[in-house]
Amino acid sequence: MMSFLFPALAVLVTGGIAARVWYRRWRARKIAENRRVEAPNSHYSSAGVQSQVDRERWGGINLRTLHPLNREEVLRLLSMVDEDGVKALSARDRLFLDNMTLPRMGV
Repeated sequence: MMSFLFPALAVLVTGGIAARVWYRRWRARKIAENRRVEAPNSHYSSAGVQSQVDRERWGGINLRTLHPLNREEVLRLLSMVDEDGVKALSARDRLFLDNMTLPRMGV
């Protein structure tokens, strides 16, 4: 009975180790297959880049076509952006400037 128990235990331990190694390799291969690496020129951009793009777009607002009240507000907000950065604007201020850009004005 003892002569049978030791080889059976050795086979079980070796099989368990082999199964664990196989499972880890299989799982790593599955994870690698599902991994999506984003292209360097994708449509996603960082917050800093987006802020710079927003500032450039807002700088292109044609002030001559705006009502004097809107013109004053745009100038005030743009000076705030120049001094403190885009993060100084509230969501409402950003929306106001976005609404004053040319694509939204229909020009």
